[in-house]
Amino acid sequence: MAGKRVSLASLAGSKVEAVPGASRPDLVHVHPSTVAPTPLNPRRAFDDTELTELGEDMRSGQLQPCVAVNKAAYLKLYPEHADQLPDTCRYVMAAGERRWRAAVKVGLDTVDLLLRHDLTETRIRFLAAVLSENVQRANFNPIEEADGLRAMLDLHDGNQAAAARAMGKSKAWFNQRIGLLRLSDEMVQLVLEGKLTAFRDMRRYASLPAGEQYAAWKQDQEQPRPPKPTPAVDPAPARTAPEPEPAPEAYTAVYAGPAEPAAVIEAGTAGPDTPSLRDQPPQTVVPKQDQPATGDAPPPVPAQTASPVEGQQPKLFPYTDGDLAAQLLIHKMPGSELEKCLAVLQRHREKQTAS
Repeated sequence: MAGKRVSLASLAGSKVEAVPGASRPDLVHVHPSTVAPTPLNPRRAFDDTELTELGEDMRSGQLQPCVAVNKAAYLKLYPEHADQLPDTCRYVMAAGERRWRAAVKVGLDTVDLLLRHDLTETRIRFLAAVLSENVQRANFNPIEEADGLRAMLDLHDGNQAAAARAMGKSKAWFNQRIGLLRLSDEMVQLVLEGKLTAFRDMRRYASLPAGEQYAAWKQDQEQPRPPKPTPAVDPAPARTAPEPEPAPEAYTAVYAGPAEPAAVIEAGTAGPDTPSLRDQPPQTVVPKQDQPATGDAPPPVPAQTASPVEGQQPKLFPYTDGDLAAQLLIHKMPGSELEKCLAVLQRHREKQTAS
């Protein structure tokens, strides 16, 4: 009796890969001579000094591996590239050509490769991997970028929306960059030489007819440009006296007669024969250091109104608020006078306690 055939896919419980192991990347360490960059990489400019510095850093370990595919799988996608790959090549890079060039530059024995077998499923998949690393690079030449995007556009029969989706970008982003292909050869050379660097200027010249672009750029260069404003440097400030502190709130002290304790009319304690504070004009207490030094008691001070701060109404001394009154005396009264004031208050307290 013939046995029943069993599908391997049913035993696996999942879809069998068309290429076994395609979804599993492999990390390998190979000699740089066995690796070659893909001819599809639009980047052409590499600085030798930077390559040397990068290669020396890689001696202690390559932090990010290059991304590559097997040469045989690559040539199934691009058989026309067979003559452009060296005989010693076993792997073709999709990303990391700069790291590979740095390893070759300083003579490293090995280079790290991450083999991505899935990238050889379609041309679109492989080209997207090649371009994605470059377009994210800040110093990627816009002309090189446009050349790479043209290859992606060709794979989509000129459909910019489809090409943008393959790159994971918007159609507007794709359109702005692919438009640089309208630059004339003279303008492209200016970009490559670093004489034309602003992306918005490239787009503006690309919108003109090819025969007018260089003349427009030349005219822009001949026009005088306004000098860049130099930041004003303040001269060293002259040594000046410190600014006075803001004037405190103006309190109008009410003073009546000589400076004796019994002569000070306390708020709210005026008797029937005592004139009310409201009926008396506000007077200012003159500090003792400004008073005559002779005599036991200063003469009555004529009624004066303290000059309040502009925009503020004068305020009476806070006789009914002991805390505030004490704070005013502490901050405003000279230290020696404050000691005398405290002594008087202490004697007054002792008298009250004795009685």
